Amino acid sequence: MGAKLITLSGIDGSGKSTQIILIEKYYKKINYQCTYLWTRGGSTPGIEAIKSLLRRVAGKKLPPSGHSAKRDRMFKKGWVQQTWIILSILDLLRIYSIKIRWELWRGRVVICDRYLWDTLIDFRIMFPHVKIESWILWRVLVWLSPKPHAEFLLMIPVELSEKRCSQKFDPFPDTKEHRDLRYRLYDEMSNTRNKWLVVDATKFKDIVFSQIKDKILSL
Repeated sequence: MGAKLITLSGIDGSGKSTQIILIEKYYKKINYQCTYLWTRGGSTPGIEAIKSLLRRVAGKKLPPSGHSAKRDRMFKKGWVQQTWIILSILDLLRIYSIKIRWELWRGRVVICDRYLWDTLIDFRIMFPHVKIESWILWRVLVWLSPKPHAEFLLMIPVELSEKRCSQKFDPFPDTKEHRDLRYRLYDEMSNTRNKWLVVDATKFKDIVFSQIKDKILSL
């Protein structure tokens, strides 16, 4: 019973949370211990702690969380972009190269809602003129992060994503423009990342899980 790292990627509403619940139930049924992690560059616990501290110190000088004109103006400053990206990557390094490896060493199944490539897409959307892939720090993150045993990309049309997301609470939803761009970036990346098992997530949840389970059984 070896440790396993399983990652799920995809746009909002693609069913990642639903499939993670089914994966956890499956592994617990066969006596595996699971660790669940949700990660997003810039929204990890370390970064949230820094944001909280800065807001206490700076007060209303900092924009609130979420989309706003003030936040957009701040992030147009080069030094703000670079500082935010560096801190985001450093905290991901802590989570991926230390926390996940520790859980794997303990023999657990680690299930990640989003992983490296989801964050790369986030960075491309937020900072389209910054070539994150060429940064040494990003390459170090990729190199030190454990390689998943199974990677799933759940794909649904943008229209279905919008419909599903409208039916649940999302404090910071994507704009229509960003949702369209996110879908295109996942679609493009799926053609170059042969490690991803692309799953049609428009189907009934049990049918989707059967495809995921088939891959899990082969590990």
